[in-house]
Amino acid sequence: GTLSYSPPEWIQHQHYHGEAATIWSLGLLLCHLVMGKHPFRRGQEIIRGRILFPGRLSQECQDVIKRCLSMQPSDRPSLEELFCYPWVQGVPLP
Repeated sequence: GTLSYSPPEWIQHQHYHGEAATIWSLGLLLCHLVMGKHPFRRGQEIIRGRILFPGRLSQECQDVIKRCLSMQPSDRPSLEELFCYPWVQGVPLP
């Protein structure tokens, strides 16, 4: 992948765990889809982890993104946990 989708643990230590890194990437993709832009452009922005959410974005959606983009890999949800979030359950599937 590209540096802009790398989790902070890769940027800082060149080390990551697959599932936690996948959740990070899913969080970035979701963020990009609902906000229309990627939240981070450089490695330092990823390490800081600050995201400015637009006011129109629901708190439930923000919560999902924040959990996926937790700085600590152990704080990110598993894929199974992610599907249990109310916001995710409310998204209609095609």
